[in-house]
Amino acid sequence: MIFFDKSICKKCGTCISYFDGYCMTQDEGYPIIDYEVCNQCQKCIAICPYQAITMNNIPPTKITDELIKSKIGYDELISLLRFRRSTKIFAKRDIPKDIISKIASSAKYAPNQNKNIDILVIDDPSMIQIIDLCALKFVKRLYKLMFSLKPISKFISIFLKSIYVIKKKMERDLYINKHIVKENTNVLLLVIGNSKVPTTEMSAQYLLATMILTAVSLNVGCTLMDSLKLAINNNKKIKNKLGIKKTNKVLGVLALGYSNEKIVNIPNGYEINLFWNKLND
Repeated sequence: MIFFDKSICKKCGTCISYFDGYCMTQDEGYPIIDYEVCNQCQKCIAICPYQAITMNNIPPTKITDELIKSKIGYDELISLLRFRRSTKIFAKRDIPKDIISKIASSAKYAPNQNKNIDILVIDDPSMIQIIDLCALKFVKRLYKLMFSLKPISKFISIFLKSIYVIKKKMERDLYINKHIVKENTNVLLLVIGNSKVPTTEMSAQYLLATMILTAVSLNVGCTLMDSLKLAINNNKKIKNKLGIKKTNKVLGVLALGYSNEKIVNIPNGYEINLFWNKLND
């Protein structure tokens, strides 16, 4: 919850100038928060010079020159992004709990607009194995449904052009790997929320991206597991075991583990096409 402390407010009007007529109005110079509209973006907290607005009554950190100097620059950020790779092979090595906590907790800094999203940390090997078996059964059923009859496959291909690629990936997991969870996966981070609440689905992606970059900065490998997300959401028993409410669903799964891959090159050659807006005569 966003809280406002009238005893600290100096009625400077900074927050009102940003949000007046939307999620905030004013009464004798004091801001009035419309909680039905407020999406808890926390911008009002960031701009209040007197720290009169807080999240859960916890004062924000004052930005100082020293704090600004500690911020990483463009070169450091690009270096981090260039080294990021999805890890397919994990080493048989445990991640310390404090490192797991840092990765999961970093999600709070994501630019999300729904603060009712939880991160479920699964580091119990037996639970990870149960989820893997559940996912394997789910993929088997899905594969049979999609590819057991050619007419069905042809019909699906009309709407899904990448069906051949999906088929090859499923066959690799079912008949070669014989598991869905990557071998030696140490931790699964489940992003959980009520998808019926506006902004939740998009906010979940921001949380996942933030945790991925944090994992890379801590030299921990990671990979997104969409198949696990689908499998868990379609299995009531697993959801019950994990304590996920009926109204909630898994919005994303991030697998963690120390990489056992020897990455020796940073790929080049791929560029994003940039289109600059130009007014035609």
